[in-house]
Order: sequence, then C-alpha cells, then structure tokens
Amino acid sequence: MDELKHAWAMGIPGLTEGLRMEQVQLLSITKARSARQVNRAMRYFWASLTLQLIVYGLLSHVFVRLWGVLAVQVLCLGGALLYLPFTIVLLRQFKRIARASPARLAAGASLRAGVQQQYESLRTFYRFKRGYEYLLIPLSSALGVWLLFRLYVPGAIPQHPTGGLLSYLLVLLACGWAIQRENRIHFEQPLQELKDLLMEFSQ
Repeated sequence: MDELKHAWAMGIPGLTEGLRMEQVQLLSITKARSARQVNRAMRYFWASLTLQLIVYGLLSHVFVRLWGVLAVQVLCLGGALLYLPFTIVLLRQFKRIARASPARLAAGASLRAGVQQQYESLRTFYRFKRGYEYLLIPLSSALGVWLLFRLYVPGAIPQHPTGGLLSYLLVLLACGWAIQRENRIHFEQPLQELKDLLMEFSQ
C-alpha cells in the first residue's frame, strides 16, 4: 500500500500490471468513501432548499392574502430577506461540492484536490450555518409565531402574551434539537470522515 501511494503521488511511470490493478481498486474505494460522506451532506441540501422554498411560498401567500395590512407585509418581506443570504450561500457552496464529486472529475484530475474542495466547501458552509442560525432561528421563530397568532388567534399576541411566549419557547427548543441532530449527521461526521481521508493521502 505504501508503495502504491508513493507511486501514485509521484506519478512514477512503468507500474506493474498488478500495481495498476491495486491503484484502480484504491481509487474506487477512495471515490466511494468520499461520495458516501458527500451524499450525506447533499441530503441536507435538498431538504433545506425544499424547506426554504416552502417558507418563501408561505410568506408570499400571507403577503398577498393580507394585502394592505402594512405591518404584516413588512414582516413578510423581512422574513424573506432574512432567509435570502442563507439560500445564496447554500446554493453557492453545495454547487462547488457537487462539481468536485469524484464521479464528475475530469480525466487526469486530482482526486485529492476534489476531496479537498469538498471538505473546504462543506466546512465553509457549516461555519456560516452555525453562526447565521444564531440570528436566523430566533427571528424566524418569532416571526412564525407572530404570524400564526395574527392569522388564527383572535386578539393575536397582544391579548395572548403568555401563549405566544410559550409557543415561541417550544419552537426554539424544537429547532435547537433538530439543528443539533442535523449538524452531527450531515456536517460533523462527514467532515471528520473527509478529513481522515485527506490525512490518508498525506501518509
């Protein structure tokens, strides 16, 4: 294995047929390991993108439904603008991850470079996600509770402050639990696996 890694890294010509077969096998295994971790992150991408499209749709629906109610329309626009940076960064970083997929690498492209790009893109988005969610979750939860009471509860929040506060706290707790779980499954574990894979390239 050490001989194979050295020959592969240095591009030594004249590999024996057996060594070339081992190279192909090692390449396939490495691609499979990388793709498995990236697929876990991509599942988050599609779920998150779907959720954000639903949020934009609901905000648009409320905006039109309560046309002329300025306070509601301003909050709907604010909610859309609040999610917009998250959506843009999500699309940008996961596009880079998809382009660096082992299955899409051009002939002669470095597999290590592809894995490195996937790792860096995923880590960059994860850092942004963790920081931005400290702003996104409290504000979007407050907006959601306020709109829910405004649309379906007579008197809304001003007449039901305790119910509004309890609903807000429950939403925060539910979001906190869900985010902690998704971070571990879709980011922390794949990032650690990709990091281990990169370390094996260096050995």
